Amino acid sequence: MKSRSADLSRVSSIAGIPTQVLQTQCFFHVKQPSLGASRLCPLQLFWAVAFGPGATGRRRPGGGRGGRRPRRSSAMGSRSSHAARIPDVDSIRRETGFSQASLIRLYHRFQALDRNEKGYLSRVDLQQIGALAVNPLGDRIIDSFFPDGSLRVDFPGFVRVLAHFRPVDDEDNGNRDPKEPEPLNSRMNKLRFAFQLYDLDRDGKISRHEMLQVLRLMVGVQVTEEQLESITDRTVQEADEDGDGAVSFLEFTKSLEKMNIEQKMSIRILK
Repeated sequence: MKSRSADLSRVSSIAGIPTQVLQTQCFFHVKQPSLGASRLCPLQLFWAVAFGPGATGRRRPGGGRGGRRPRRSSAMGSRSSHAARIPDVDSIRRETGFSQASLIRLYHRFQALDRNEKGYLSRVDLQQIGALAVNPLGDRIIDSFFPDGSLRVDFPGFVRVLAHFRPVDDEDNGNRDPKEPEPLNSRMNKLRFAFQLYDLDRDGKISRHEMLQVLRLMVGVQVTEEQLESITDRTVQEADEDGDGAVSFLEFTKSLEKMNIEQKMSIRILK
């Protein structure tokens, strides 16, 4: 019988996920996958939501179709006028930390995905994104935009999710008022977001079954069930400090304390 280490190496090779990442349950990795869109990692799938091609077939005001952006003016006032069209833009900027330029870019993206000009996105709208449609993790990514069983997400909710992937910079740490809520892109909030992608039943713990489900989605059918179960058992056992057979959020954070989460869960273009 092969050792657990051999199983781990095999899954690591197939999934394009470093073994140390598998060992510490980090759901986000930055290594480029070799298995096409059906095996893009979650970080790359969120990139596809924010910047990928829009669904085609919708005629946009001003003549464009689909995800095509309106032509930019070189005038300084043009950016301000675009920002003025975003509802509650100042409040969204304060909450998410996004620059005006990023919010405008994301608003155009939101409009491109909102094919019927409803003013919100449904699950069907996000399912039109090609990378999500063909990836086994697509439903988990889409679920994160619809917490508590909601059926629609407006623009503030859309950018609130993506704000978890905004890179942390010195300004975030140096100018923050301690009385204000913790930024959405803080290390702890990034970890909370990653944890809920594992915690399928939202009970505050990652069970062995949930870990196995996610790992199975990540590697597909190219490894045996025995290998997957071996890795799942090892991963849960190493993180489970209280011996209850599951991984709590505190145990999850401890297992990742040496990992650069700010790098693993950041999309550099989101500023």
